[in-house]
Amino acid sequence: MAKPIKFLTRSVKFHLSLLIISTGLILYGTLFPADYDVPKQFFGYDKLIHFLMFGTWTFFYGLVRFLKNNFSLFPVFMASALFGLFIEILQYFLPTNRTAELIDFVADVSGTAFALLILYLLAKKLPEFKTDPAS
Repeated sequence: MAKPIKFLTRSVKFHLSLLIISTGLILYGTLFPADYDVPKQFFGYDKLIHFLMFGTWTFFYGLVRFLKNNFSLFPVFMASALFGLFIEILQYFLPTNRTAELIDFVADVSGTAFALLILYLLAKKLPEFKTDPAS
């Protein structure tokens, strides 16, 4: 169990780099002009990709906050949900041949909620992430 803990407690710069990379991938993947038709069978995978992208982003953002001794999860949820909403609004207004969908936003928030659950469990189980300074 020491290796996963060591990975999770690496420097803030490392996790901040992963957060920046995941932000770039999300922006590219959701806002880059699409000039192709998506096959019908891709529909379910699209929502899974939204779930995974925003879950990963939320996890990295939460780790950065944890490593800076800021253990509140509500701001992590709000930032992640607003980021997902912002993406959908941009898809509606930008001429990228993409469509804003409520179900995409639901997938984003679901991924966020799952990542928050993992962060909450980490905060309860790992002494490095204890929210109570007395413990």
